[in-house]
Amino acid sequence: MSAVPSTLRKGARLRARLRVLAAALTVGALAAATAATGAAAPAGAATPSPTPTASSSGTALTASVTADEGGVLSPGKDLGVSVTVSNPTDQAFASGTVTLWTDPAAQENRKALTEWLAGTGEPANAVAVGQAQLNTLEPGSSTVVRVAAPAASLPFAGRTTSGVFGIGASVTIGSAGAQARGSVVWYPGGAAKQASVNVVMPIVTPPGSDGLIAADDLATYTAPNGILTRELDGLTGHTTVTVGIDPMIIASIRVLGNAAPASAIDWLTRLSELPNDTFSLGYADADAVGQLQAGLPAPLPPTSLAYAIDPKNFTPQPTPVGEPSTATATPSPKATTPTPTPTATPGPVIPDLNALLAWDYTLTGISWPGDKTVRRADLAPLAAAGLKTTILSGSNTNAADLGSTPNAPIAAGDDRLVSSDQRLSDALRQAISAPSDVAWNSAMSKVNAQLELINQESGDPRRLLVALDRSWPSSGTQLERTLNALFSSPWSTPASFATVKDTTPTSGLDLVDSPESAQRITDIRALIEDEGALGQFATVLDDPTRLTGRTRADLLTLLAVSWLNPRADWPAAVTAERAATVKTLHSIRILPTENVNLVSAQGSIPFTVSNGLPGDAVTVVLAASPSNSRLEVDQSTTKRIPQDSRATVLIPVKAKVGNGQVVLSLHLYSPTGVPIGDPTTVTVDVHADWEGIGALIFGVLLVLLFGFGIVRNILRRRRSRDGGDDVTGSDGSAVTDTENDNQTEPAAPATSATPEERPGG
Repeated sequence: MSAVPSTLRKGARLRARLRVLAAALTVGALAAATAATGAAAPAGAATPSPTPTASSSGTALTASVTADEGGVLSPGKDLGVSVTVSNPTDQAFASGTVTLWTDPAAQENRKALTEWLAGTGEPANAVAVGQAQLNTLEPGSSTVVRVAAPAASLPFAGRTTSGVFGIGASVTIGSAGAQARGSVVWYPGGAAKQASVNVVMPIVTPPGSDGLIAADDLATYTAPNGILTRELDGLTGHTTVTVGIDPMIIASIRVLGNAAPASAIDWLTRLSELPNDTFSLGYADADAVGQLQAGLPAPLPPTSLAYAIDPKNFTPQPTPVGEPSTATATPSPKATTPTPTPTATPGPVIPDLNALLAWDYTLTGISWPGDKTVRRADLAPLAAAGLKTTILSGSNTNAADLGSTPNAPIAAGDDRLVSSDQRLSDALRQAISAPSDVAWNSAMSKVNAQLELINQESGDPRRLLVALDRSWPSSGTQLERTLNALFSSPWSTPASFATVKDTTPTSGLDLVDSPESAQRITDIRALIEDEGALGQFATVLDDPTRLTGRTRADLLTLLAVSWLNPRADWPAAVTAERAATVKTLHSIRILPTENVNLVSAQGSIPFTVSNGLPGDAVTVVLAASPSNSRLEVDQSTTKRIPQDSRATVLIPVKAKVGNGQVVLSLHLYSPTGVPIGDPTTVTVDVHADWEGIGALIFGVLLVLLFGFGIVRNILRRRRSRDGGDDVTGSDGSAVTDTENDNQTEPAAPATSATPEERPGG
């Protein structure tokens, strides 16, 4: 480093102090004059108001400083910075000053820069190089103050080699103030040592809980300014960026068939034409190591997406009316139009799971877990699942403890581990998602400072991996702008993933076990158990994959790495999903039944079963068991119930000896014997003896009736025989005894008398 003459430093420091003193005297004199005379301040001058150092809550001013041009400064250019001052208090601050200063000593390495940026205050050797006025700051507001430092005032302006220098800003408002630190890279020109950098970028969508992206969302994401469109736009001209693709996006477009949005189909075509290296993320970018740490032997794949296919969307589409046919023909001037031969209409060609997920990836066998989530114990199951190359975050290694920047690969036996540079990755992520030019310059200042310090290290140029996160750019232009700036930096050159992966590992770099949080693993286990319960429940369906396929896809979506982002409300998503599972498991149920009176020896008791499962008919078995021997259930009953409807299921029963109450326990099962829903009970009052008693009484009455008739006839005949000549017949005519006796005996004389009527008798 070239020495800066002490007279130059002293002169600059003296000039800055004189400017601050003059400004303070001017403001003080104006305030004193106003207070003494009570007169109004001159036009255009601010009248100072009370300047508390903090609000009633005790929160002070905050500030940040950012150099222009991505923090890179060349000879002959003035240093321009933006100082953002924020007032989080509930009181206003009067106008003040912002002083820009630099640290004349270059930073020695990346660790020193990190420590310096984390520090506070103005160092003793700071050199003031510029100043600007700060206007009144209202409560809860922020303002950006532009400060420029002439090139000649910079203490490192005569340096012939590049270096990273600290810069800072001191905000003064009365007795209140704030300090901010940043950095600038001095680049005098010429060739510089360059690190080979590969960027690995995910193509994903915002986290959700549905196993497929809805058509409306696809239309939004693939619109001209949609997230997926911006991601492809940002890759223009950057063929060395390695792209990890979420296959759920591809499947979500294909599963819609002819109903897919036109913009989504066009986007899929653009994706297929990318010249970049590509590899497959897990379905829905599911967290593979989280599943392993939850106890699974391997990451879960999707099982079926047939539940989302509508066959009518896969029938060949007729040529629209008014559109020219694709076939060409030259008709004869007077030829008779031939009668077309009827042809069979081709049926729909339904794609299977492999067809929905198929893609021509250039790289295979790569897993990309979330930041700081991997254990060494996870590597063997990943390799067994075919994922033999794992991308680690630098925070998952001991890179910060090493004396210099390591290459990306890690020596780990048969496993290929490639670690990202964490500080570079963090800075580049901030740049891509920067909401403003000031924020973008702040992030790129960090990127350029890191790259310059890496190339100051001894040894061969480094081969580095920079990994973007699973979030998405909030600006439509920052991704492309950031990649352009990165690969045009004097200290970096683009490299392929293979170039970075296959370089010589740095000695001492190793994986550090960083398992996921215990609460997250508990939640993952609960979700996996719920999936198992739904898999058993699905046996009520004719095609269980209609439910199990959806359940698996939803589970993988809920395990997306993007849910690890602190801004994503993972606990709320888990709670909602588990509540939906409970609702599904109880969607088939026995409706409440009033007490039943059974007065016959045998019969069937009706029960109502409801199917609240949307979109599918179910087959259930209703079984009943009595609490005592008064009742006997002959068999269970199987019933098919259409979707969103109810059905009556009859249970055949027999009454045994004795009357009384019987509690009938009712259970629903699938045809394979899996319990469905909650069991219930109903009380049956058995009065089966009344049937026998009633039959007995009826029989007795019948016997009495016939007996009475017989006795009556006998008595009548006896009276006829003993006391009268004639008996009136049924037709009113006189009937003699002779007729009654069928003339078997001679008729008695009509004048004869009975012994009682004889004289003297």
